[in-house]
Amino acid sequence: MLSHRARRILLVAVSDYVATGEPVASRGLTQRHTLDLSPASIRAVFAELEAEGYLSKPHASAGRVPTEKGFRAFAEATLVSLDRAMAPEALEKRYTDVEPGLDALMRHAVKVLAELTGSASVVRPPRAESWVLRELRFIWLRANEVLAVIVATSGAAQNRVMRVEGPTSAAELERVNNILRERIEGRTLAQVREVLAREIELERTRSNGFARRALELGRDALSKAMPDEEVLVEGAAQLIERPEFASVDRTRQVVRTLEDQELLLDLLDRALETPGIQVVIGSPENEMGSDLSLVAANFGSGAVGVIGSTRMDYPQIVPLVRHTALRLARALRGDGRN
Repeated sequence: MLSHRARRILLVAVSDYVATGEPVASRGLTQRHTLDLSPASIRAVFAELEAEGYLSKPHASAGRVPTEKGFRAFAEATLVSLDRAMAPEALEKRYTDVEPGLDALMRHAVKVLAELTGSASVVRPPRAESWVLRELRFIWLRANEVLAVIVATSGAAQNRVMRVEGPTSAAELERVNNILRERIEGRTLAQVREVLAREIELERTRSNGFARRALELGRDALSKAMPDEEVLVEGAAQLIERPEFASVDRTRQVVRTLEDQELLLDLLDRALETPGIQVVIGSPENEMGSDLSLVAANFGSGAVGVIGSTRMDYPQIVPLVRHTALRLARALRGDGRN
């Protein structure tokens, strides 16, 4: 367990490294901060932090740089200190004229986060199974063919053309829509499927063949798995331009990470399992590599995050990600307030 003094020096050293990208020397800390410690005392603390694995010394005469463990301690301290922080004013101003609906908000949010952080931002759209449905409506197209329109409270929608057996008129479809309405509104897609399956079994014992046919039509419209949308990515070009990614190998790693949909889904799905903010620090064992880190938060069944350098500005990025997640959560609930 680090002493209070060692923890303080670690946080100051990591903060300086985040700001400059240069190894941190003891004399520089005494010049830039009021620490009430001599350079010799700070060097002694540096040695302690190096022995504990929080700092490393790249060259014999150089200052120290944070390790993965040091960055993690800095990020965790950021989460604690900003636990009750207000929503960033800069972000509030960017959401004054956003089109209604979750899809428009997600596309806007991923651009805003990239612009404000200078890093790459990512949004994992909610799984279709968790959609809260507002409507399932059938529209007559032609003989034996109808259009099923599935609409969620968030504004997400899917249309699908279906073949139907026997004659189906516009009037009959309106009766079908009325039968399904009370079983649809306010339930998730998964819940609606369960309700329809249960009631179809009950209707088998009754004489109302039309009601069972209506329920079966609704079941068939919702039976196919709705594909999850791809992770939205913004800001890859500006992330690559950062000086720490100047080498060809590091540039390739960034490009591979941001183009790997399976990896991004895996990283953001972990945020779905964790309440609050999740910070994944880059390391040689990490799928992102040792140069990239992720700050992410879930908004129900979706997740939003920022992927950037391990020396990203965590005190700036954490509240931006958290507030964005809160906005997306409100839109997902369909409460009408972006």
